[in-house]
Amino acid sequence: MEFRVIERTFSDDESKPSILLANMDTTINTETNLLKMEQVIQLAHERDVNIVIFPELCVTGYVWDAEDDADVFEHLRGGDNNNLTHWMNNVRDSLTDSGSGLEYVLYNNVRGMGDDLYNSTFILHPHIDPNDPQFIYDKIFLPPIECRFFTRGPDRRLVIDTKWGRFGFLICYDLTFIELARKYALQHEVDAIVTMAQWNSESIREYPGMNVRTDHYYGFLWDLMNSSKAAYNQVWSLAANSVGRHPISEEYFWGGSGVWAPSGMNVLQASNIHEELLLIRNIDIEGQTEREKDEYNYRLDFQGIYSDIAGEDPRIKYLDDPPNG
Repeated sequence: MEFRVIERTFSDDESKPSILLANMDTTINTETNLLKMEQVIQLAHERDVNIVIFPELCVTGYVWDAEDDADVFEHLRGGDNNNLTHWMNNVRDSLTDSGSGLEYVLYNNVRGMGDDLYNSTFILHPHIDPNDPQFIYDKIFLPPIECRFFTRGPDRRLVIDTKWGRFGFLICYDLTFIELARKYALQHEVDAIVTMAQWNSESIREYPGMNVRTDHYYGFLWDLMNSSKAAYNQVWSLAANSVGRHPISEEYFWGGSGVWAPSGMNVLQASNIHEELLLIRNIDIEGQTEREKDEYNYRLDFQGIYSDIAGEDPRIKYLDDPPNG
C-alpha cells in the first residue's frame, strides 16, 4: 500500500537523527500488520531514516471485549513475539550501527512468559538480542480491559543511550501517571520519552452551564499529556499512536502521533483520521534539550529542594556497544 509521508526538517545539521513515527491503522490480522510494518521499514531504509517508532500492539492489534476471553487470548498468543524470531532476525540484519541509515526499530507486541502475557516494547538493533529481558519494557499501568489479558509489568524502566541522546519508554496508559515520566527525566536524565499507544478518541465531557462540551475527551488528553510531559520535564516527547476504527469493538483511535519539543510545543503531528508516516529530519535531541534549560532548569531546581528522587538505581542500558562490549 502507499503511505502518505509528512516530512519536515528540524535543523541543517545532518549529523542529527531522522526519526519516523507510524500513525498506523492496526488490524487484528497479524500477517497484515507485519506486512505493513515491513513496508514502513523499507521506506525508512529508502529515506535514510535512523529510528522508526511503531504504535502499541502493532503486531496483533488491540484487545476487545469478547463474550469469551479465550478467543482474545488465542489471538494474542498467536502473535506472541516469541513466534516472530525469523521476522525479527530479518529486520535486525537490515539495520546498521554506522550512524548513517536505519539503526533502531522500536515496536510493541505481546510477550509470553509461561502462562502470563505482557504488553511489551522491543528494540531491534544490530548489537542486541531483542528477546533479552534487559532490553524490554513491560507496560506497568494497565487499563481495566487489559487487566483481563495481560500481567502488569514490574517497576523496571528501560533507558537506552544512543548516538543522539538518551531515551526512556512508556506504553499508552503509562502516559497518565506523571511520576513515571518524572523518574525518567529527573532520575535517569533522559533527553526524550518515547510513547507507543492505542489511545482512544471518543469520550464525552460536558459542562452545560458553561456551554462547553467535547465528544473527543480522550483525544484531548492525548494532546495535553504529551505536551505537558515534555514541558514539565524539559524532554522531547515522541509518540506513535494507532488511528482508525477497531474492526470488532468499533472504537476509534485518536492517531495524532507527534513530536513535542522540551518546551511542550508541538512541532509535528499526524492526522486523527488517516494513516500517515511522520518523518522529522535532523532533530537535535540533546542540543535542544539543553537550550530549553538555559532559562530555567527544572531538574536542578527540583532536586535542590526535594532530592529523594535521585536515590534509586537508574538501570540504564547501553545500545551503541554490544552487550558484552
